Amino acid sequence: MLRRLAHLALSLTLLTAATAPVLANGFAAPPPGAPISATHIEVPASDLPAIRPSPLPAAARARLRATLAKRRDRNLRAFSSYARRGVFPHNYDSDGSLNVWRDRDGHLCAAATMINRSGAHGLVAQTARDNNFIRLADVTEGPLLDWILTSGLTHDEVVAIQEPFMGRAEPEQPTRDWKTVEDARLRARYAVVRRQLATDRDASLDAAVDALAGRPELVAQLL
Repeated sequence: MLRRLAHLALSLTLLTAATAPVLANGFAAPPPGAPISATHIEVPASDLPAIRPSPLPAAARARLRATLAKRRDRNLRAFSSYARRGVFPHNYDSDGSLNVWRDRDGHLCAAATMINRSGAHGLVAQTARDNNFIRLADVTEGPLLDWILTSGLTHDEVVAIQEPFMGRAEPEQPTRDWKTVEDARLRARYAVVRRQLATDRDASLDAAVDALAGRPELVAQLL
């Protein structure tokens, strides 16, 4: 009885192998209902997804990176000069933390100064008129974003440069003492930011190129 069952099983195995369809790669196709694995699939070359070229050819990317590097260095020189000079705006409008683009004395914040010294005087003046308490972290479009994208700095770096200002916590505190304390805090903060910007230069330039590559019209202006 056992010999008859073994002989029957062998016969069924040979019959299945003889009748199974064979793929071009020599592997037998799986029986209906069997799980599909990578071994059982052969994708014709015409059905393979096209490999998308890089948004920027290598030569163009190198030229763009060099251009952004020059802009970054120029903008950071302006920021460093601002920090060393130590004439900062003050927050007369809030007891807490507030971004002030231009204060009542006409002093610009670090980011506004950097943008102004790049030659974008009209943009700086318009921002002061239209949105003097702007947070660059919230900027997602428009001329300010375009400036950031072409500055050689990342968006996060420009946001770090735009340090918000602390207002006078106590109304009875003498104005001079309040400003002196705040100016000292800003000098210390800007020193930290400047060191970090120097450390991150190469990685930040790569990130700046990547961000700008998505705006071909701006790339064309630089190249």
